[in-house]
Amino acid sequence: MKFKMNDREWEIVELSQEDMQKHFKDYKWDGEPQKGKYLGLTYFDEQKIYIDKDLHVQQKVQTLLHELMHCYIGSYISCSQEQMFDEELVCDISANSHIMITNIICEYFDSNKPIINANDFIKILNNEEI
Repeated sequence: MKFKMNDREWEIVELSQEDMQKHFKDYKWDGEPQKGKYLGLTYFDEQKIYIDKDLHVQQKVQTLLHELMHCYIGSYISCSQEQMFDEELVCDISANSHIMITNIICEYFDSNKPIINANDFIKILNNEEI
């Protein structure tokens, strides 16, 4: 699925864990190879978010939330890596991104995975059964 964030077009791509391991074996943001399993990765140079396609739906939602926060911060926040995020900035980021990210996730699962809709998303966030 494609979506826009700060007028940049992004794409969410699901890959098998095997394909993720092959494709990303030499990459991690800090330059160290990843050990273990990839749940998701955000690539700014490609404007793509990669998600493990075999994750349970609840883990997939949590992973996509996480990766979309990377996308949001990279698209809207201009801080150097040396700067620390204080509580006020974290609250602003969360409040300002919440509806945008929720809408992207609901659209993603509604259009591609009929097992979840906006109401189910709220249930997942509340740790309720779908």
